[in-house]
Amino acid sequence: MKGGLKDISTGLIIYTLLGVMGVFLLPYASTSKENALKVIKLYCRVVFWILKKVYNIEILVKGVVPDNRASIVCSKHQSFLDVLILLNVLPEPKFIMKSELSWVPVLSTYARKIGCVNVKRNDKSRSWHALKQAITKEARNQSGQLVIYPEGTRTIPGQKVEYKKGVLLLFSSLNRPLYLVSTNAGIAWSKSGKFKENSNASINFIEKINYSKKGDHKLNYIRSKIEEDSQKLCDEEVAKG
Repeated sequence: MKGGLKDISTGLIIYTLLGVMGVFLLPYASTSKENALKVIKLYCRVVFWILKKVYNIEILVKGVVPDNRASIVCSKHQSFLDVLILLNVLPEPKFIMKSELSWVPVLSTYARKIGCVNVKRNDKSRSWHALKQAITKEARNQSGQLVIYPEGTRTIPGQKVEYKKGVLLLFSSLNRPLYLVSTNAGIAWSKSGKFKENSNASINFIEKINYSKKGDHKLNYIRSKIEEDSQKLCDEEVAKG
């Protein structure tokens, strides 16, 4: 099977499985957040198995993964694959996600069940209002990892964009640690839907920043740590050939 057709077929299978498994297991998932997470993690593992069998893609998780105490995870975003890795490895993940996804059948149902928060990317006032609502809700929680993508969208490996200030709002408002996460997942599964044979899709929990009332961690620091380590992961993968 030629590469382009193989990539299209694999992507179609993965996204079809999302709908089929999501609908078939919805009666079980709808009974509790815990059961919804079990279904989500099962789907992630099935996708990883497909990628391993078809492309020999390995999933690697580096650094210290957060436990289930309440925390914020600030991650680089290059691919649907890095979302799946975080969904699988974090004990109780929930995402700050773009509002357009709230209209996607099945996906939106599970997102609501696990506590994801919708923000409208192109409407700053509504985005801040949604974040403040999330803060009010999250302040009552003693568990779970709130994942935010500071770029606001997927980027291609090597691409650098400005980070949005939402992560600082969350960190300054919630008394919980912030984990910085890098990735090179966009090499193994690109934004355009291409897969790379014999590659490693890595995420790295670079650093844990403990909450401080001083709020002395700046956005530039967060950006530099994530971008530098993401570039390092990408360079290591490219060097393999």
